[in-house]
Amino acid sequence: MASEPSSPVRVPKAASTYSANTQDPELRSQINTMLLKDGHVSRIQESMLHALNASPTNWPTIIQNHALDLLRSGDCTTFPQLMSRVLEDVRRDTQKERKEPAEGEKAQTNGSSTGNGTLEKASLALPKPVVEEGVRITRECLEMVCEVGE
Repeated sequence: MASEPSSPVRVPKAASTYSANTQDPELRSQINTMLLKDGHVSRIQESMLHALNASPTNWPTIIQNHALDLLRSGDCTTFPQLMSRVLEDVRRDTQKERKEPAEGEKAQTNGSSTGNGTLEKASLALPKPVVEEGVRITRECLEMVCEVGE
């Protein structure tokens, strides 16, 4: 982290109502620059990695096994194709879990057996506690580099 934090980026109060379409690219760039310059991006990454490693879901191994299955089956033959497919599958499972939270909690197991003897596929959705930690640490870092105006 830098020895002396930079002065905060002034963010207009109206920015809280911005959508992806109305976002100010210059403001976004300033915030990203400050997060990088002051070492917050590394802090966010380290926090997320720690949360992933502490999670009992073993999500990194689930993702690795899914990627290997896609390569072995021939569904993906190039790295860009593999990355695109894995991200698509993570998004799909994340959206599915948002719609069915009770089912999603059950699906976090790594290939557990169902009542009829079939193997249940592990969810690729990022574990909820990891997401919550990511939001918490990101909010904390943003509060350090941004000053919301009146």
